Amino acid sequence: MPKPVPDTEESMNVCRRFCGPCPSFKPNKLNEFEPHALFCSRGKTAKPMSEVEDHGCNCFGCDLFSQYELEGGYFCFYGIEGKK
Repeated sequence: MPKPVPDTEESMNVCRRFCGPCPSFKPNKLNEFEPHALFCSRGKTAKPMSEVEDHGCNCFGCDLFSQYELEGGYFCFYGIEGKK
């Protein structure tokens, strides 16, 4: 069962390594919309989904994904629940 990811600077440092080069993050300019990053802790982007294109997901390789036993991925699109 997934564990909550803490919204800390330590988690954000891990996030930067994986969200930064994520194939969906930069093309969709998700850093310009709340919550800007750390979607596995903070929830999905406020950018309208009609304006977001799927170019792939780096969540599955993220250290936070395995450490907190997360499931689903695509947290920037689907929120903490991830893609079902």
